[in-house]
Amino acid sequence: MTEFTLYNYQCCPIRPDMTPRREQEMFSGQLEEVDRMALENMERHQELIDRILTTDLERHFVSYRQSSREKGNYEKCLSFYHNRKQYYFKMLLPHYGWPTDGYYMMRIANPRQQMREVDFKRMLQPDEPSALVIIDNRKDQQRILIERTRAWNDTDTVKNILQASIGDVLRRHYNVGMRIEPVWQKNTFENIVRLYGNRIKEVGFYVGYPNMGRTGDKFLTPLKESLRNTYAAAYVRYTVPKDSDLGIKPKRKHGGQNGTEKRKSLCIEADNIDPVMEEMAEHCRTGGLPMKIALTEGHTLSLQRVPEAQLKRMTEEKRKLYEEVNQVYSTYTVTMSDNISQFDGQDDLFGRVNDTVQEKLNELRCLVLK
Repeated sequence: MTEFTLYNYQCCPIRPDMTPRREQEMFSGQLEEVDRMALENMERHQELIDRILTTDLERHFVSYRQSSREKGNYEKCLSFYHNRKQYYFKMLLPHYGWPTDGYYMMRIANPRQQMREVDFKRMLQPDEPSALVIIDNRKDQQRILIERTRAWNDTDTVKNILQASIGDVLRRHYNVGMRIEPVWQKNTFENIVRLYGNRIKEVGFYVGYPNMGRTGDKFLTPLKESLRNTYAAAYVRYTVPKDSDLGIKPKRKHGGQNGTEKRKSLCIEADNIDPVMEEMAEHCRTGGLPMKIALTEGHTLSLQRVPEAQLKRMTEEKRKLYEEVNQVYSTYTVTMSDNISQFDGQDDLFGRVNDTVQEKLNELRCLVLK
């Protein structure tokens, strides 16, 4: 079976640069026009992504590479650029001559040189392992599946390439931002609450600029409308009251020692979480949005991927805490048959691959992720 890491992407309008110098360079009417266009483009951001991946594909990503067949010659190709490195890619779905159904599949290569030994001679030879990427851009879906292969040690690297490349086109041409984050496993928040219990003193949820309707429809709808109307994103924070806030006073124990009643909580119980908080946690989980939990001893847990470089800078105590969190926080994995991994655009495999991909995306669309 072929494994994919599941991601979600969010978009938001980007306002024009409002620095005093910028305001002097542009008339107020021009600023208002740019502002208005950003909002209009945000309303059709999925349509714009469809265009970027189809009719405008070569306009934004056409490049050239040295030919593998004729030395010294160059051939046209499609490439993403990230951190000054070129990543070749090939579109596999939609198939040539077929209409798009709102989802796409591409293969992205990681070009490098590998040392090989042939006839007792060592030489550097090109190696271009690739990973499959499936993008579901249908209404309110906005999911990305990235194959786990030897091409990259971490699928987040591919995520960063997509975010930088497609996001750059959206930003430069349409004033729309793009953010891609991994989806968590179900019950992550409940498991964190079970693990830390009364040590939790604060929980924060990043709601973000609303651009999808499939999460947070019961309690978050008024907040989403407010964010949309005010061109904003929100961070909602719950502070668990201290003992003194609840009127709990130190109690005199037998033997002359002071003590207190067990610290109480308003809604931080894994089996009885406040419905609004539960909806916010689910909104963050399925959208890959950050959530932070502050503990009484002063540490803060962030339910997000932590880069390796940041892990190395952590103290031993902080690293141990992160490892505890990692036991209950993991990203969502999708599996598909190996014929998906073997597909490279072959006509005889197209029909079966297209049906398999569509079936899996529809399953994710209808299923409550567990």
